Amino acid sequence: MRMLHRAPEDRLQGGPAFPRFLECWPYSVCSRRGKDEMRKIMLAALAVVALTAWLWLPPREDVSARDGYLVLALSWTPSWCAAEGAARGDQRCDAGSGAGWLVHGLWPQHKGGGWPEFCDTDHPAPARPALQGMVDIMGSAGLARHQWAKHGSCTGLDAEGYFAQTRTAFNGLTFPQTIRAQAQPQNLAPDTLLAEFRRANPQFGQESVTLTCPSGMAQELRLCLTYDLTPRPCDARLQARGCSANSVTLPALP
Repeated sequence: MRMLHRAPEDRLQGGPAFPRFLECWPYSVCSRRGKDEMRKIMLAALAVVALTAWLWLPPREDVSARDGYLVLALSWTPSWCAAEGAARGDQRCDAGSGAGWLVHGLWPQHKGGGWPEFCDTDHPAPARPALQGMVDIMGSAGLARHQWAKHGSCTGLDAEGYFAQTRTAFNGLTFPQTIRAQAQPQNLAPDTLLAEFRRANPQFGQESVTLTCPSGMAQELRLCLTYDLTPRPCDARLQARGCSANSVTLPALP
């Protein structure tokens, strides 16, 4: 096959010289030198892309620096079932399960708002017995596994310590009948629900507990705690995400 070469006089007057690898297009007629030039350009481009991606990576969280606090998130299970759990066929939504307030997770928070997640940790993933041991307060070994990976890994604790701290925080709470819809759904003001919870748990002040209510259903209580599990005020950003509805529904227990 003949090599196609562009003569210097064929270039536009005063225009830039074409790269050599373009002077013998297509590749099937390119010289070895042209292919080498293309390879160098492609490698340089890949290096630039890799460097750019590295520069945009977020800094790794220093889990040894506890600059904030913890949030114990408690889900009203019937609300979750109404939103998605029942459609999944989750056993917590089965008639007679009695699943009410359960732990969603124990989440580290930065003191100024925001949170770390999926942190690098030297601790191994929790074993099956540890996960099964959390089913009574979390409802699912799969949820326990996910919460450890996403949030527990950022506490500096191993899985055993994280689950123990979660259980200690949950066991110290009382849930009055006034916020446990038994046979029928309950409709009440968010402030009433929060006040009933604080009345049963007077260690929590008004700024230490928030409620979420997507779609008008009371979904989660979020309790703000120090790392030694003492109630403390939630940060302003977390409080701002609280329920702003005039009334919420507590779906009845399954």
